[in-house]
Amino acid sequence: MDVLASGSNLGHELLLATAMVGLTVVVHLIGLDVLMDLTRWRFARLQSFGRLDRMLAPLTIVLGLFVLHGLEIWAYAAVYWSMGLLPSLEQALYFSTSAYSTVGETGAILPVPWRIVGVLEAVNGMLLIGWSTAFLFQVLTHLMEEEEDARQLPRGAIARSSPRRNGSGKGSPSATKAKDTELMQ
Repeated sequence: MDVLASGSNLGHELLLATAMVGLTVVVHLIGLDVLMDLTRWRFARLQSFGRLDRMLAPLTIVLGLFVLHGLEIWAYAAVYWSMGLLPSLEQALYFSTSAYSTVGETGAILPVPWRIVGVLEAVNGMLLIGWSTAFLFQVLTHLMEEEEDARQLPRGAIARSSPRRNGSGKGSPSATKAKDTELMQ
C-alpha cells in the first residue's frame, strides 16, 4: 500500500518538477535575450569607452546572470515554502540555493514524498548554469577580439562568419562561399 501511495505522489512530484523546469527555462531564455539586447543596445547607442567596455560589459552580464539565477532559485523556494515543505522562507531559500547550485547537503531536507523535486532542481540548475556559462563565454570571446567588427555580437552558438574572404579552401566543399560559416577554431 505504501508503494501505491508513493507512486501516486511520484506523479505529482514529476508534474511539479516539470512545471518548474519549464518555468525556469522560459525565464532563462527571456533573461538571456534581454541581456543580449541590452548589450547590443549599449554598443549601438552609447559611445565606446575602449578598454572600459571590456570591464563594464562583462560586469553587467555577470550581474544580470546572478539576478536571473536568483529569480529561478526564488521561484523554487517560493514553491517549497508555499506548499509547507520547509518550515521557513529562509530554509526554503537556503535549500533551493544549495540544490540549484548542486552544493549538496544543507541541513534542510524536503519531506520524502517531495524529495525528487529537489533532485530535479539540481539537474535543472546545473543545466541553466552551464547555459549561462556558454552564453558568457561566447559574448566575452567577441568582446575581447581586437578586430574592427569586434562589437558585433554572435548570432550562433558555435558558428561565426568566416574571417577569410573566400573561406579556407582547405578540406571544405568546393561550393563553400564567403557567406558560409565555419566552426570557430
